[in-house]
Amino acid sequence: MEGPGLICDAFDAGWNVLEVYVREGVDDPLDGAVDCSSLDGKTFDSVSDTVSPQGALAVVEMRDASVDAAASADSWSVVLEDVSDPGNMGTIIRSAEASGCGHIVLVGDCVDPYSPKVVRSSAGALFHVPITVGATWSDVTRASARIVGTTSHDSIGSMNVTSIYDVNMGGSLALVFGNEAHGVSVAAPVTEWVTIPHVGRSESLNVAMAATVMCMHVARSRMEMVSRRQQGGE
Repeated sequence: MEGPGLICDAFDAGWNVLEVYVREGVDDPLDGAVDCSSLDGKTFDSVSDTVSPQGALAVVEMRDASVDAAASADSWSVVLEDVSDPGNMGTIIRSAEASGCGHIVLVGDCVDPYSPKVVRSSAGALFHVPITVGATWSDVTRASARIVGTTSHDSIGSMNVTSIYDVNMGGSLALVFGNEAHGVSVAAPVTEWVTIPHVGRSESLNVAMAATVMCMHVARSRMEMVSRRQQGGE
């Protein structure tokens, strides 16, 4: 992992930072909380993954949450199937965490969520939401009462597709997003299909854009449900 900001974010979130390395002349981002070694510029650049290194990198122990952690009567999760682009993966993680998603589950052949590009594009959100890697559809079914598949308006032919604005987003819910080219597979045990209504010429949105729109809608819907319940109890 590279960059003092991400290193501090991981450490503050309770992740196990094993070692820190800085370029000569750069301050230790954790102020001695973890063993820190100074490297000359040439050596540091040789192990850096970025074009313009920020002068600090760290070795951090990866985590893999159990999919059962997502099982709750009032929780919602994001399920990604065969999402292959690291920028998309990182953006979805960032949007999901910002929306209050309780869990992210990766099914099929997804890009490694701990790859450098995913970590950077998640802007540190990766450290604040549990992620399960290598889950199966059986795992997802066990953890969520409703599995909501997302699709473009014409990608699944005659199946019954409902606007996201007409679907109840409460309760135990798994929101599924599929591969960039093929969408959610027919193997997914989807209980209902939803789409984002749009009127432009494009047939679909980029998966990261679609996930952002849908996650924010789920967050707003659930906040409104809580508000209505509170008002009803007054």
